[in-house]
Amino acid sequence: MRRRQALTLLLAALFVEALYVFIVSAGHPTHWPSYEGFLNDLADGFRAGHLHLAIEPPPALLARANPFSPENRGLWYWDASLYHGHYYLYWGPVPALLLAAGKILLRIHGPVGDEVVVFALMTVQLAASTWIVGRAARTTFADPPLALQALAVVVLGLVNPNAYNLARGDVYEAAIVGGQAFLLLGVACAFEAVAHPQAPRRWLVAAGCAWALAFGCRGTVAPAIAVLLLLVALFWARRSGLPRGAMLLACAAVPVALGLGGLLLYNRLRFDAWLEFGRRFQLTWIDAPISPRFIFANLYSFFLRAPLLSCRFPYVFAVTDMGARALPSGYVPPAGYFVYEPVAGVLSAMPWSWAIPIGWFAAIRDWRRGRPLQVAWAIAVATTAGLVGLSVTMLVASATNRYLGDGAGGLALAGTFGVWVAYAACRRMPAARRAVMAAAVALGCLTSAAGLALGFYGQYAHFPAHNPELSDKLIRGLSVCRGPLPPPPK
Repeated sequence: MRRRQALTLLLAALFVEALYVFIVSAGHPTHWPSYEGFLNDLADGFRAGHLHLAIEPPPALLARANPFSPENRGLWYWDASLYHGHYYLYWGPVPALLLAAGKILLRIHGPVGDEVVVFALMTVQLAASTWIVGRAARTTFADPPLALQALAVVVLGLVNPNAYNLARGDVYEAAIVGGQAFLLLGVACAFEAVAHPQAPRRWLVAAGCAWALAFGCRGTVAPAIAVLLLLVALFWARRSGLPRGAMLLACAAVPVALGLGGLLLYNRLRFDAWLEFGRRFQLTWIDAPISPRFIFANLYSFFLRAPLLSCRFPYVFAVTDMGARALPSGYVPPAGYFVYEPVAGVLSAMPWSWAIPIGWFAAIRDWRRGRPLQVAWAIAVATTAGLVGLSVTMLVASATNRYLGDGAGGLALAGTFGVWVAYAACRRMPAARRAVMAAAVALGCLTSAAGLALGFYGQYAHFPAHNPELSDKLIRGLSVCRGPLPPPPK
């Protein structure tokens, strides 16, 4: 049974991986379009023995009285941080460190685009998700049908914004994808610890190391990691007693603490301040304050803002610069909040998430009835990776589809557990069981299709810009319009 399960999940993951290659390459598997080389510049800086980018600011910029003034934007390396005559990145160093290691091991001397790193990190996220599905199905959720397990792997791989982020593989996406990839990798290790209660320490150490890497990609994962550590502590304290629970918590927490210390030291060495990540020195004129006053607008945007539908392929569109249409009618956004980038909200573009409350109900039921808490713990972990993963995003001054990557994997995992709980509840009722299976297939297919559709255009019309011939064939061949083909919705 385990061999059959492993083969099924592997085939599902390889199917998703093939779609990743198709998307990131815009249909040119041997020639991937490239957007930026931020990570390569930092990786080459690391290989040269320093912490700044290999590319240096032009002397004309350094000679200006105020190089941060927008009038100098023609000389800027956009979004880099300028400090003491060098360029830095305010994103975490882990993606660039991994790229530097890869270039050394593979003896690569030329530049490597950010899209390669994003693809590699998305592959890590897919592998972690597949691992969690297989382990949770065997040890926590009483072996749901292999069809539901394979469907879960496909949904976790294609859920919005995964394809969308691959369609503009840049440093921005690398931070988000890396944070979620290592967050889920740590969750997979935590599940292994639960599955090996006699010797969980090595798995919890591995979980802590993965979560440290997640923080080194994307600092906004910090609240989710803190709650995940708390859930680890509560689970093991209940199962093995407080002393052993504290010891096992330390196994996961110490690597996280060391990773945090290393990141703060990295800041100190670059910017002469432990808590300075470089945003104050960023070369941009976009003001992006962080404030609780933006929470409602972001909750609405990330969860309720609907994509536009069309008979034109790919049928589902996230629209740029929606203006007042992006928020509830009559709502006046707070000062400083702006609407520009596309967003397709969770409840509309991720129907798989509709099953999440089923898992919550099961978790509360098990807790109230004093049942073993493995299922409740698993659901709490997935919910934390999703909702708490998105918590810091709710404070920013604008919503953008790529930010959903901070929690989409966790939300899709929580939806998976909800589907499995619903199926288990109907296992002895054939009609209800078939209804649950049909609903799961429908929700999974809609979620995967929406994710792929949004990846067709991505942030900057990915396929039309980089493979116009194939794009035109797909649009003309797969559109379902009567009469003239309408333009993309705006």
